[in-house]
Amino acid sequence: MPKSSPVRTADHVDEVHFAFLDGHAHATPTLRGAQSPATPPVQQIQHLAGTSAPTTIIHLARLLVFLVLLGIIPSTIIFLVDISVHKVFDLRESIIELDIHSPLAVFLFALTGVALCLASTFVCHLCSTEAEGSGIPAMKSLMSGFYDKVKPALSLWALLAKTVGLVCAIGGGLPVGWEGPNVHISCIVAHHLSRLPPFRALRRDRALRMQIMACACAVGLASSFGTPIGGVLYALETTASFYLVPTFWKCVLATLAGSFVYDMLYKTPLVEAFANTSFGDTPYRGQLPAFMLLGALLGLLGAFFVRCVHTLYLLRKRRLPGTNRYVLLFVFGLVAALLQYPLPNFRLDPRLAINDFFSAEKMDMFSLPEVAILVLVKFPLIVISIGLPVPAGVFIPCFLVGAGLGRLYGELLNLLFGQNVVAGGYAVVGAAAFTAGVTRALSVAVVIFEVTGQLKHTMPTLAAVLISVIFANGINRSLYDALIIMKRLPYMPHMRRDRTPEQKVHHIMRTDVISLPEFCSLVQIRETLDKYQSFDSFPIVTKDGLLLGSVRRRSLLNLITRANANIPAEAHTAKPIERHAQAPQESEESPDKDLSVQEADLSVMESEDEQARKQLIPQDQLTINQSFRTRLEPDLSPLIVTANTSLSQLHFMFVMLMPTHAYVLIGGELQGIVTRGDLVQSGEPPNLPSHPHLSELAPT
Repeated sequence: MPKSSPVRTADHVDEVHFAFLDGHAHATPTLRGAQSPATPPVQQIQHLAGTSAPTTIIHLARLLVFLVLLGIIPSTIIFLVDISVHKVFDLRESIIELDIHSPLAVFLFALTGVALCLASTFVCHLCSTEAEGSGIPAMKSLMSGFYDKVKPALSLWALLAKTVGLVCAIGGGLPVGWEGPNVHISCIVAHHLSRLPPFRALRRDRALRMQIMACACAVGLASSFGTPIGGVLYALETTASFYLVPTFWKCVLATLAGSFVYDMLYKTPLVEAFANTSFGDTPYRGQLPAFMLLGALLGLLGAFFVRCVHTLYLLRKRRLPGTNRYVLLFVFGLVAALLQYPLPNFRLDPRLAINDFFSAEKMDMFSLPEVAILVLVKFPLIVISIGLPVPAGVFIPCFLVGAGLGRLYGELLNLLFGQNVVAGGYAVVGAAAFTAGVTRALSVAVVIFEVTGQLKHTMPTLAAVLISVIFANGINRSLYDALIIMKRLPYMPHMRRDRTPEQKVHHIMRTDVISLPEFCSLVQIRETLDKYQSFDSFPIVTKDGLLLGSVRRRSLLNLITRANANIPAEAHTAKPIERHAQAPQESEESPDKDLSVQEADLSVMESEDEQARKQLIPQDQLTINQSFRTRLEPDLSPLIVTANTSLSQLHFMFVMLMPTHAYVLIGGELQGIVTRGDLVQSGEPPNLPSHPHLSELAPT
């Protein structure tokens, strides 16, 4: 191990401090001698609320109201988006009804499709490029602790681009789904709903804030299909790196509210919904090997699907001629329109086609050749659509392809083995197996149970989904993980490729750390804050380099502000304060004249953190003499490791606790720092190629 170097003011962590280990709400920083108001006694019900912070009945009621609104508002927005898509479909269908053989009708149908596709990417380009794509990869990054990095994806501009872009993309004929965008929409709603005055208190507990975002992810899935339990489990599998048990009841409550809106609105004739199946008493146990074979085949196909998406993404990143976003959407919108115009089944709502595939009887709208053509054409179109710069989900398109393949498989078995084989059952299992092969989520089986309203096919569905995930995981990562890598989103569970679990912390730590001494002048504090405006906290060390803790930037700003406002003029020439006998060249002073930072207010919202980070202290406001010193007291308990800690242990702590950095101590002395970017794929990893190789998608 290299010799440790003394602590000096150099490079520090340029990231927002965000960790569960911060603790919960504390008193606001005050000057020595100031009296903080006593907290009135309240009834504690924190076990019911599922948080370690003190919880009152009012707080719990506020949380319940918030969760109900979190279920209702996104579900209503999702329904309005669906209604808008149907209005666009009806408008384009009216063009065909004029005269299907008229060249003018073909031109108008193609023109409207291309215009809508271009409008979809234009609104994303204009308002927020964060609205492009699924939305689930960004939420996975957020849920792994990178709330600060993904925050632009939670803006109202992103919400506008997501909703309008989704309507235009689906209405323009692109074969994209809506479950990923719906998750993104729900998270944006949760983010801004919690910023309203009645609910700001919920944001103060950061663990609760993450639970709220987990609830939002579940609501987005549940409101897409009317599946409260499946939505919770799917969100758990696809977005969470770990799960807090108290989150479960909150997610169920929010998804129940969203499913109530779904049942109330989707039972109307305004839009289509998934139909329940009725397979009767047909035995499936003897056909279990056939279902498992179907799961294996569709798992391999799901892995191939992910590889195709990644390959096309790399081709687009090479910026070859014709890869401009508007050129891509023009060409693809034109191709989609020309394919849909002569084929009515290609213009169907995917839910109607899936309902027909799930039918226990003969299909009404499709013949077997039409199903085969639909699958063969849709597969490459879906692969291309996912990589386009428009809002795009993957669940429903994969459901459609999987249901079609399962129907063909079932019809083949029916032809070979007789009427005991119900092709619709194989369509149900195929839809679940192919979607699981793409997303690697076993909870797709639960979603399919709730969608079909029947548990008759429980055993074959679970077996096929499990086999599909096993086979697909043996080849590459899930689509969502692949998109995280391709888009270079920060994601805690993905350790950097130039790191190994056997390495030690001293191999990667930075030995130059910005720190503040325990006894510090206000001028020195001011200069440090001005020089390092992006730092959110600073370590405090003794004269011997021993780490005492960390102090928030906001606490230091409050300290200087209160000092300027409260210290009398004669205090400006006071002698340096000596808090310890061993402090060099410092004299004893009365404690009443000592300025100290008490416990920081950890309950403030992100906007206050941002304001503190951007705040500058004008030189003319700092009138305190440079010889005036104060003793800083820490208000944060940072994550601390030793130099010989293995990276596997450190990575586990980063995943579970979600800190932005950890301090490295040797014999109690602060000798280094390890940030998230030093350990995990944080969006801009150094010494890595500009584009990920296919090997990055290999299973871990």
